[in-house]
This record gives sequence, C-alpha cells and structure tokens, in this order.
Amino acid sequence: MKLLVVALLTHRLNIKPVVNLRIVICLLSLISFMPFMAQASVCSSGWKITGYYSPVESDFSKEINASVLVKDLGVRQFNQHFVADVKMNGWGRTRFGWYLGYFGKQWHKSPNPLDAQGKHLQLGAVAIDKNLLKMGNKITIPKVNDIVGVAQFVARDTGSAIKKKHIDVYTGEGKLARKVSWQVTGQQQVCIASI
Repeated sequence: MKLLVVALLTHRLNIKPVVNLRIVICLLSLISFMPFMAQASVCSSGWKITGYYSPVESDFSKEINASVLVKDLGVRQFNQHFVADVKMNGWGRTRFGWYLGYFGKQWHKSPNPLDAQGKHLQLGAVAIDKNLLKMGNKITIPKVNDIVGVAQFVARDTGSAIKKKHIDVYTGEGKLARKVSWQVTGQQQVCIASI
C-alpha cells in the first residue's frame, strides 16, 4: 500500500524514482508516521478518576437476605451487600453464573456484564460524561494505565454519577478488582485521542 502511494506520488509529481531516492525515502517515512498523526492526543489535568468493578456474589456472606425483581425472570434472592454493590457498580456475577445488573431503575439478567452500548464490559472500558466526551474516544490516564494493566482505555460506558471531568475506570471482577478500583481513585492528568 505504501509503495503504491509513493509510486502514485512520484508519477503525479513527475519525479524520477531512481534519481530522487531521497524523496522516495522521505515520502515512505512520512506515510509510516501518518497513523500516529491521526492518534494525536490532547492532555489536561484536574480530572476526577474513580474505579468501578463487578462484584462476585461468592465473595460475600452466604446469608441470603434481599429480594430483587429481575426483569423477565421474577423475584430472586441474594445477599443484601452483594445487591448494594451491584446497584452501585452496575453488574455483578451471581452464584448461578449469570450477571445481575441494575440500570433504568430495574434489575436485569445477562450472561456477561454489559456497558452502556449493550456490549460485554471488559478491562479497558471507562465510563464518561457524553456531554463532554464521545463514546469510542481512546483515553490514556498515565498513572492509571499501569495499575489496571491496559495500554489505552476506550469510552464505552456511562453512569448517572459521571459528570463533567470525571472518568470511571472499569477494573474487572471480584475482590482484587475492588482493591484496584480504590487504587485508581484520585485527581489525574487525562489524555484523549481524537476519533
């Protein structure tokens, strides 16, 4: 592809490829650099970073003391602390293996935790304020990327508490993910790549 572009440019500019090898090398270098130019980022400080995770019911007490009405499933019983964590974080894995989610003021069942677009919620996802950022924006949070273990985050989720310069980082499932969600919390610099 790159050679085709160079060939077209040399033909269009009436450049003799053999005579002007330096120009061809420069053009190849520029074309190689173009993908990085499209990923230019804008960085700013003062962002509130928080973490969220998917609790796992088996990490809680075996006491079953809360009833929830799950859409299209009926009333189900769970540990009240698990239910509270799911309500706060969005999704949690039940002792049955499926995920219990809370959004739109209703409880839902899914084989996977879901993001705001209805896709499988995975490490690397962040929740954003859609009035400030776009879904799909690629985001780097220098002091947080290494903690979570991802090179770049993608804006794929939203949350009612996520307003203005606030990003909520998805940290995974279970006890370790809960600890990581606390580690990422704080004021940070954020770099947003255009899409």
